[in-house]
Amino acid sequence: MGFDTYFDVADRTLIDYRKQVGDLPRFVFDSSDVVIEGGSNAEPPESVELVTSVGRALTVLDEQGLGWNACVAAYRAVRDGGVAESLLIGMYIGESLSAKSKKTFKKVKREAEQRVEDEAKASAHEDLTALGQLLAASWLDDSVTKPLFLNQFQFGGMPEQSTGHISQVIFAAQKAGLDPLPPARAIETLGSLFREARLVAWPILMTVFLTHLPDDAPVSYSLSGGMDEFDIVDRASAQIFVDNWWSGTGEAVADYARNLGVLFGVLADYEGRLGPQYWFGQGIAALDHLEALNADRSASTNKQRGDALERLVEALFNAEGPDLLVAEKNFRTEEEEIDLVLRSNLPDPFWLAQKSPYWFVECKNWSSPVGVEELRVFESKIDDRRSTVRVGVFVSTQGFYGTAVDRLKTAQTKDIGLIYAITLEDIRGLLDRRQSLSDWLLNEGAMRVFGKGLKPEKD
Repeated sequence: MGFDTYFDVADRTLIDYRKQVGDLPRFVFDSSDVVIEGGSNAEPPESVELVTSVGRALTVLDEQGLGWNACVAAYRAVRDGGVAESLLIGMYIGESLSAKSKKTFKKVKREAEQRVEDEAKASAHEDLTALGQLLAASWLDDSVTKPLFLNQFQFGGMPEQSTGHISQVIFAAQKAGLDPLPPARAIETLGSLFREARLVAWPILMTVFLTHLPDDAPVSYSLSGGMDEFDIVDRASAQIFVDNWWSGTGEAVADYARNLGVLFGVLADYEGRLGPQYWFGQGIAALDHLEALNADRSASTNKQRGDALERLVEALFNAEGPDLLVAEKNFRTEEEEIDLVLRSNLPDPFWLAQKSPYWFVECKNWSSPVGVEELRVFESKIDDRRSTVRVGVFVSTQGFYGTAVDRLKTAQTKDIGLIYAITLEDIRGLLDRRQSLSDWLLNEGAMRVFGKGLKPEKD
């Protein structure tokens, strides 16, 4: 005769393990959460469970380094959304066409792409917040027999690779009055992560989900269904079984983490040993892609062209090795966004003298040159953080208007720091010569800072 073990959240079964005990629930409990009811030295207990609350489970996750901020950072590093974006563009086009709009298909398509592009500006925090709200609302609704995405875990299963759950999240978001791309992008990313590294994806999902449930909602893992098969014949054997489960799952999780760490360590070391030539090659490929997009701007979105430029610039910085690292991409606050944040460990005395452990990078792949207003905004971003940021790099594929060129040297007179201006022609030369960006900045780039060597575009 078989047995089941149940992992319940807010009085609803999330996972029903058939003929096995699971390791995933281990993340949300503390060893003190074991509850053995009844039984004696001669009789088996009535029940064997781990029992906690949502609030305490979140505390345990946080203590393991798996709290909200850590999960947002991990998600940001792997975030994807290509499938969700494609689904939404098609959906928005369909909505416009079904409304019998008199607009041309090209205009309808562009408007749909713009809607998706606007929604894509949401931060990683906003993605996971929207997803958590939808998951929790679906879970707490007793009329929903198959809660959003979470029903994928019944019987210990993992999410299937399909667009179905992405579409479900899109419809749920629209019904809730939310922009659908952020949560759809989050579920697409987590779905992919589950297939690659479930013990990474699971705690992220649980943190996102539990954060939006009531703190006092119960969380439990019942082992009672398997007492006969587990040879639990008295309270002592029940405690031994739970202790063995606790240590065994802990070792399994630790082994998985070590193996995953070794794998990524090998990949990171391999990539590092490839050195600058690898990244110059990546830069050349990125430049080809960027120029193809720019050749027919009507065939791509602003976001696609902007992302292409950022990938190109990132490859140039990666060619510097550990001395100049990309610390953050698309760093956002409530007031502004910074395309790239770099952490500088450059050993040259010139860079040390700048006292700028971080650099800001702005990338503009516009159809026209950059003017003075954009430089003023960039200056303000640096000036607001002058204690740690004294170097800025402004990349414009179409160059700079004369007013912007004149403005470059004023950053020094205002004691803001150094702002370097780079064009696509400059980048093409760097890749052709395999010249490091930091070397170029110390020479040709420095002349730009001093107000020479940059041909202005006509205003």
